[in-house]
Amino acid sequence: MAYVIDKEKCVACGYCKFLCALGAIEERRENDRDYFEILPDKCGGCGQCAEGCLVDCIRPEKGQRKIRHVSIDSAKCIGCSLCKRNCPADAIEGIIKQPFTIVESLCIKCGLCATKCKKDAIIIKYAD
Repeated sequence: MAYVIDKEKCVACGYCKFLCALGAIEERRENDRDYFEILPDKCGGCGQCAEGCLVDCIRPEKGQRKIRHVSIDSAKCIGCSLCKRNCPADAIEGIIKQPFTIVESLCIKCGLCATKCKKDAIIIKYAD
């Protein structure tokens, strides 16, 4: 799931692209008009772009839930560092072959770590 940009309301300021740590937003041009578009296959659903949008033209797709909290189950984590290597915010720390942890103050709640973990050790809690 992803967020979408209403291209009719978009003023093409580029702030959403600046905010997106996953590189999921690209500029488009149609009928001599610039706008931005979110690539659903790259969007982690963190909502950073929507929160920062100056003209309020970004909304979640139907059924999209905002991530409230991300943590790592130390019983499942094998310390492979795959989550850390893919974290765009550098919010995961640890030592190889030991359980990793998420630094909450740095986590942007994009959920990318959960998509990369092969041991299902990432726990995501969603806002109601």
